[in-house]
Amino acid sequence: MSPRESLGLLAAWLLLAACAVAGVDGPAITAANITLGSHVSGPVVPRTELDGRVVVLEFWGINCPPCIASMPKLEDLHRRFGSQGLLVIGAHAQGGTADEIRRTVAELGVTFTIVEQATVAGAMNFSGIPHCMVFDHTGACVFRGSPGEAHDVIETAVQESPAAVLGGRTFSKLASLAELAKNEALRGSVLRKAQAVVQSKDAETAAEARFIVERLTERGTDMLARARRLADSDPAAAAALAQRCSTVFKGTDIGAAATALVGGWRRDKEFQARVKLGQQLDRLQALEAAALSVPGGVPPQAVGQAREIARAIEKGWPGSDYATKAATIAADLEGEP
Repeated sequence: MSPRESLGLLAAWLLLAACAVAGVDGPAITAANITLGSHVSGPVVPRTELDGRVVVLEFWGINCPPCIASMPKLEDLHRRFGSQGLLVIGAHAQGGTADEIRRTVAELGVTFTIVEQATVAGAMNFSGIPHCMVFDHTGACVFRGSPGEAHDVIETAVQESPAAVLGGRTFSKLASLAELAKNEALRGSVLRKAQAVVQSKDAETAAEARFIVERLTERGTDMLARARRLADSDPAAAAALAQRCSTVFKGTDIGAAATALVGGWRRDKEFQARVKLGQQLDRLQALEAAALSVPGGVPPQAVGQAREIARAIEKGWPGSDYATKAATIAADLEGEP
């Protein structure tokens, strides 16, 4: 490589690293980047079917034991959440004929869509399978990595999608209010308005209002419960979720409970220290994505920076999930050519 080329790569790395520090993961990876390749089994999915839906795209192979173990879990997600807009696609990425793939799929009892030669532009830098990608209903890629770590992300994405909020009901009297509920930012307001008409003398209006109140109350309560469950393992995610719940459901009992929870966590110095460690892990993950996208291999600067962040996280919270994930990322980057 010439000195000019070396300088060019260094400049590219420095730019990408700056983006990573700022929390920007290079060019956005979205569902629009997906090319589905050729259909093998299950429902045929037109490209337009990806729009507005939560999409799970998992790269797998018939000769990969961890992939085979993951397939029944994907089938369970498909059966549980398919009616709420979840689209599960298995992207075969190993050798094997279409007939061999179909036989394996049949033996596993898989009914979701299976394709071959699928790609995701800008996101094919993984080296092993199974590799799971999750896209929310806006098309944004909200997860990339091991399927074992994707379940909560998938469930959250489904629960937050418009199709799941008030699904299973047709509205006639409160149709406009139900439409507003699809916008998360308006759900607190919608809940208050629905609560105001649950005692309506019109039976149909009252019934629709009760349904809206029940569903939105369930959504807010679940949001708060998930934040509490995450507090011990992922304080940064817990704090962000609780704050979102407080904002979305402002003016309701759920919002008040979320505000109290956020306030308590803000006064907890140890919790706040761990939130900052979670933010450092986010920075490290962005740094990894930036480093892997540099032509010619991972820059030495990225490896050094990753080591520093991983050491800081281990020192701040030894043995935690944050520390384990950080150490894995640092080791992976060090092993990259």
